Amino acid sequence: MTVIVARYADPLEAQIAAGLLQAEGIDVHLGDQHMALANWEWRLAIGGVKLHVRDDQLAHAREVIRRLDAGEFRLPADEADDDPATDADVAPNRESWSSRLAYVALMLFAIPLPWRRRPPSD
Repeated sequence: MTVIVARYADPLEAQIAAGLLQAEGIDVHLGDQHMALANWEWRLAIGGVKLHVRDDQLAHAREVIRRLDAGEFRLPADEADDDPATDADVAPNRESWSSRLAYVALMLFAIPLPWRRRPPSD
């Protein structure tokens, strides 16, 4: 039997996490990955991409995901990088602003606008 260990709104982040779990020897299955890729506007509605692991590997998988979220696998920053968002104490945000903006734009532009077409003049 499998258990969901993490959910990601971004399918690429889910792939990275799944690859890390596989590298740690954990069997992982990505649920709703193809749905999230094909229908990006449904990502939040379907609950994102789900990482499923076996029951007996759940504790190890949670520890690996915790370490990933804490930034233990982060590459060292360049000296010129002064971005405060790269600090290890920043909580991970699994939903990007661009995905939120794209969703809002979809909702706004999907609303029919109230206009009438003029009949062709003869």
